[in-house]
Amino acid sequence: MSNRAARDPSPFRSGVAHTALSFLAFSALALSVGGIIHVTGDASEASPARQIALFEPAGPDRPRLKTRFASSDGDMRPIVTASASETDGTADDSGDESGPSLGVSYSGDSAPVVKASASADDAETVRINGVSVSAGRSWQETRELKSLSRAPISAVTERTSLGYLPKIADDGRTPAGAYARPFANPENRPTVSIVVGGLGINWRHTQSAIEELPPEVTLSFAPTARNLQGWIDQARAAGHEVLLEVPMEPYEFGRERPHPQTLYGGHSESQLTSNLNYLMSRATGYFGVINYQGSKFATEAEATAQLAGLLKARGIAFVEDGSLSRSTFPDAASETGLRFRTANTPIDARPDGEDIETKLLELEALAMEDGSALGTGFAYPITIDILKAWTARLDEKGIALAPVSAATRTIKSETPVIDTAGIDTAQGGQTGG
Repeated sequence: MSNRAARDPSPFRSGVAHTALSFLAFSALALSVGGIIHVTGDASEASPARQIALFEPAGPDRPRLKTRFASSDGDMRPIVTASASETDGTADDSGDESGPSLGVSYSGDSAPVVKASASADDAETVRINGVSVSAGRSWQETRELKSLSRAPISAVTERTSLGYLPKIADDGRTPAGAYARPFANPENRPTVSIVVGGLGINWRHTQSAIEELPPEVTLSFAPTARNLQGWIDQARAAGHEVLLEVPMEPYEFGRERPHPQTLYGGHSESQLTSNLNYLMSRATGYFGVINYQGSKFATEAEATAQLAGLLKARGIAFVEDGSLSRSTFPDAASETGLRFRTANTPIDARPDGEDIETKLLELEALAMEDGSALGTGFAYPITIDILKAWTARLDEKGIALAPVSAATRTIKSETPVIDTAGIDTAQGGQTGG
């Protein structure tokens, strides 16, 4: 018969067991005491409670606070005026200036009228998530006022087996005008425009760009994004006009897997048309397209001419992102009369704060010199944060932030070309349909 040596108990297991038993014992004790107090306690012996509110709930003359979000209670809070009879019963016309000055000027014998709310014209504004909100108006109301019409607009939409495609309306309206954000520049100030792209891939970055950037910033979406139409609808509801990114042949794809409908310079016109139609049918509501990559495609004059003709026939604009060297797109746009603009520079080729701020200063200088400037970037968190601060300071510098549609133009003719949506394409745009 074998002998088994007795082992000492494990300190670790003993500690865990005792800790668990202690926890269970104290929990049971606390529950028992709480239950006894709940059953036998007298509520009248509790310490006094005090309810604090800004205004008492009763009384029809109590002023109503404006909530942050729109509600069915009314559009504006009531204007409350305080006359002399409502304050101290009489107007003090004795001329005694011994009391402190409250900065109120009196006219004759009448007391001043104090208004609790100001009109939208003379009220100071505060910027909330990229939206300038005036006194007496909620953020949600202001945002709804800036929102763009919901897509699709039937007059500029063609229903196909692939989905909706843009088209020129029977009355001459174009999707480039119908889906553009309205813009006016009566003071003829220099303008800068910004495209923030790569949206729809990362949920958090996309939501941040839509909600935090000013509505004048144009947003571009990847055709591979999940719920692409939903994102575009959200962007337009927040006031942003939209571009659709079209993948084009680069010299190297690198580790990136090319999109199945990438446009290649060696494609036949029918293949180019088929791929472009598929990409454009993924969603609706964009006023134009912008290239994604395309360094090799842009050097193929025949391919860019075909693409420009297809886009022109659909009535949409094309924006080149400023990264393409030796591009033949400007010549193709000029020959076909395509509404077109090349960006001056990418602003975050290196997502570094100092580099981004330097590029934005370059855009300001170009705007002052040439009248307008256009930059493109991606929805990096640092790019969004810097753009929020930078766009808020543009007005005091005498520069207007303009949507990209206002910077596109038809360069085939030397005379101003007015499209039917009311946008002066030769002068950079005044209003959009």
